[in-house]
This record gives sequence, structure tokens and C-alpha cells, in this order.
Amino acid sequence: MPTKNTGHTPSIAVYPGTFDPIHNGHIDVIRRSVALFDEVIVAVAYNPHKESALFTADERVEMIRDVIRDLEPRARVDKFSGLSVDYAERIGAKAIIRSLRSVTDFDYELQMVNMNKQMKPNIETVFLCANPKAFFVASRLIREIAGYGQRVPELVPEMVMNRLRKKLGVD
Repeated sequence: MPTKNTGHTPSIAVYPGTFDPIHNGHIDVIRRSVALFDEVIVAVAYNPHKESALFTADERVEMIRDVIRDLEPRARVDKFSGLSVDYAERIGAKAIIRSLRSVTDFDYELQMVNMNKQMKPNIETVFLCANPKAFFVASRLIREIAGYGQRVPELVPEMVMNRLRKKLGVD
């Protein structure tokens, strides 16, 4: 929809993921994406029939909303189930944001891009390389470390770590 002043159609991008939990690598990608697009929707993926995440989709949405509150209204959080490319089309996004940490990520993501392009040729994928400080960071590793009672303030916001420790019963 064009804005009143410029006739410019806002560029909307989706940054999909499970974010279980969100970590500083994700947050870095969100902040950098807001500099590239008019609006970024952090889309929490969930499967209502086979949810295996530690946090519920609603809990993940709440945590992300708390973490990126300073970026509103340019960034917001939503949840979806199904294919991210279908979700992107449904909300009018022109791009899907993906983060790359390694060659392994690239191989997987390239397959996904090509499949998405077959289904929805009008939706682009934009790759952002992970911040070198976050190359090794993965939500599953953060869950494991927190499960052993360790705090990793350089990897996740304190609020996320507190919720993670509480969820894992290591408070």
C-alpha cells in the first residue's frame, strides 16, 4: 500500500525461524534487516501437530517482542505454521531474510531458495552473513548450556536467559 507522502510502496521482509530461544545472532540480523527494509516481520514458525520446541510459539513471540521493542513499528513479531514462502506472500512481503553462518547453512539455504522460487517467483531471498561473533551460536546449543546451569550473557539477552533457566528448572 503506498504511503501518503511519497507514493512509495513499503518494502516488507519476513525473517522466519523457530527462535527457540532467540539469541544475539538473531537480534543482530533483525537490527541489520530493519536498516534494509521498511518493515521486518520476525515470524515464529510452529507446527500445531508436532510442536517439539522448548518454548511455545506464544512464549517465543512474547520474548522476541520484549527484545525488539525498541525497533517498533519497523519490526514486529508474528507466528505462523506452514511454509514461510506462503506466509510471506499472504502478508505481502517481497523478501525472506535468511542468515548464513557456514557453508553447510549455504547448501541448505540454496536448496530452499530454489524451491521457494519455483513456488513463488515474486518473493526474493536475502542472505545476511552472521556476525563473526555469532558464527557458532545456535539455539540448541544455548538450550544445552543453560540446562547445565551455565549463563551465557554474551549470547542471549538476560531476560531470555532467565526465562530459559526457569523453563529448564535450573533457577
